[in-house]
Amino acid sequence: MATRYTARASASTSRRGQFSSGTNRNSKSRPTHFISLPIGHHVQLQESVKSFTDGLLNCKPALPGVDRGIVIAPRRLHLTLGVMTLENLPGRTLEDAQALLSTLRTRVMELLNGHSLSIPLTEMNIMNPDRGNADHAHVLWMGPSLDTEDAQRLKSVSEFVNKAFSDAGFIQDRRPLKLHCTILNTSYRKPHRQPFSYNAILMSPFIREFVRTPLESHNFRDPVKVEFGTWSVDEIQICKMGSYGPEGEYVSCGCCSLAS
Repeated sequence: MATRYTARASASTSRRGQFSSGTNRNSKSRPTHFISLPIGHHVQLQESVKSFTDGLLNCKPALPGVDRGIVIAPRRLHLTLGVMTLENLPGRTLEDAQALLSTLRTRVMELLNGHSLSIPLTEMNIMNPDRGNADHAHVLWMGPSLDTEDAQRLKSVSEFVNKAFSDAGFIQDRRPLKLHCTILNTSYRKPHRQPFSYNAILMSPFIREFVRTPLESHNFRDPVKVEFGTWSVDEIQICKMGSYGPEGEYVSCGCCSLAS
């Protein structure tokens, strides 16, 4: 049974801050901001995820393609509800996005119906690997299995926020929202985005400490069960891409508080 943890975001969240909704593939402009459900401020989550990724890095023999350059810093852990290109154009500015977010709070609180917004990290898998080969993976994620009340509330709120920003034209990608928290991402590997082997991760004796799914005949296309707890979300944030706050977190440019 997943352990529930609650904690307030650090004071720096007032100043700051992946299948996400994706990017606008038809735009020449790079995304500048994203809508975030931050959970990296939970110290116990930071510690448990660091223990997991350190174990991957310390495996002997080394896991193919797994190195420190692709590990997401635990303080930056979040779920992305959509990415946006905010520009100095009428209706497309940061101020416009902030104004829209502020109007959503009443409905979000109705959807929560007195409950907190929580993120269960109970599944792990990879995004679509190159040529469907799990030895050529680029993103390892954790996320909810959607079979609990917490997960269903999370889904309802996330889809509502995503749709509101999509309907207003801020989010261009219309693919279904994939709720996940990125743990490894080869897009950060320099100078080339070389894949890692998910098969090697699943076959490592180390992984059995964390995975609750029998792996002998596991199909990598199906998520494996993990238990990394259930984590409360204090606010919905608009964060700046590539930014770093005082603790290494993404910088928040505006938020919707979920405090009762």
